Amino acid sequence: MLRHGRLLASIAAAGLLLAGCGSGPNQVGAAAIVGDTRIPVTEVQTWFDEALAKEPDLKPQLREQGQLDDLGRQLAAQLVRQELVEQAARDERLAVTDQQVTDLINRMGGPQQATAGKIYTQQNLREVMRTQLLATELGRKYFDRLAITFDYTQATTRREAQEKAQRMLQGPAEAAAVVNTDARTGLPAALGQHLRATDSPRLAAATPLFGAQPGTVLAFEPEPNSGQWLIARINDRRTDAPPASPAGGADEQTLQGVGMFLLGITADRVGVRLSPRYGVWDQVSLTAVPNDSETTGFRLTGRPTAS
Repeated sequence: MLRHGRLLASIAAAGLLLAGCGSGPNQVGAAAIVGDTRIPVTEVQTWFDEALAKEPDLKPQLREQGQLDDLGRQLAAQLVRQELVEQAARDERLAVTDQQVTDLINRMGGPQQATAGKIYTQQNLREVMRTQLLATELGRKYFDRLAITFDYTQATTRREAQEKAQRMLQGPAEAAAVVNTDARTGLPAALGQHLRATDSPRLAAATPLFGAQPGTVLAFEPEPNSGQWLIARINDRRTDAPPASPAGGADEQTLQGVGMFLLGITADRVGVRLSPRYGVWDQVSLTAVPNDSETTGFRLTGRPTAS
């Protein structure tokens, strides 16, 4: 039961380990389409079957708790992230070796220990580890050179956050009007704020702030379920700031988190189309959720979302 408990927890948190669309000619039989790459439903189903075969007592538990769909959704999301990492790695000329993958698995205690209580299996373990290593290398490449300038304000409800984000998307003048109005009422809000990833490694590794191009408006809760929403319009983003190191340096987990959120730029550029059978694509946390009302926030670019 303890092992199953860990696996259930990993299903719920799968989006942290690392817009729904209708069917079309290229979407038939696809779990998702990332850019020009099609991820077949059969690939998700194979992984689904292997995960349940690894834990034969798990399926009744998932069915009883209504989490069978959650498992399929998180597996589909993981495959999308793996493809996003591959595309970003090609663009950035990043690579990891088979030996690096083997070494990582060995540090986790070997294949059996590495997959115990996890949603991945020994059949796809190396690909999952490769994705983590590539994300870490992406974060390592940019972490100490990332800098953004942004306007921000706050909200206390999802609806208020969405409304402010829509207004700030209209342009710098409207964004300034929103921020200045809120600041006059005493709400934390400011224009032209400068921030480097090295100034706040936690923000860089746990939020999408540094993984959005200028003109993007983000709305999310920095602390989930806190009722405190941050709405930020990215005005400028640099990846060539003079190198700087945070106090104590950034560990591998932080670099992996940074790399994963940098995938938001790749996702914006190539587009992600998710089959409705797996819910909708959460553009903020880069995972799949059951419906639009359960996304972790809003990512507005002024361009139509893929559908």
